[in-house]
Amino acid sequence: MKFERETKVRDLYARDIGEVRPGERVVGKECRYGESGMRVDLRTVDTSNLIREWEFKIYATYEALGQIQVYVYQALCANPGQQVRGVIAAFDFQLELRQTVRSLNLNIELVTIPHWMAQAGGVPLTSTTVNIVKIPKGI
Repeated sequence: MKFERETKVRDLYARDIGEVRPGERVVGKECRYGESGMRVDLRTVDTSNLIREWEFKIYATYEALGQIQVYVYQALCANPGQQVRGVIAAFDFQLELRQTVRSLNLNIELVTIPHWMAQAGGVPLTSTTVNIVKIPKGI
């Protein structure tokens, strides 16, 4: 179920890439690396020809860090001479993951998925609050 939700959110993000990441375009989803059978959730390229390898999570923990590092390495091997950057996209991130990426200067982007995209995967977000405006009667 969790994997299905991540996939639906990823598909919506990919569909709307021009809005959420202007100047970037989707190269493919579920892109495989050679014979290893490994595959990255999403691959994009920007106007400077920087390849981004994306891993989508509902909530990203330190485990995503290992995944994205392996994907970046595989992409570098498959695209010699090109710049490749890893991206972990999630609605929220484990604090230690954020601190590690920042402190070790890992060249990995942590992208917060817009909360409105949670609806695509039926993701219940407890941190999302809805403001209801009361309209007085008789006006």
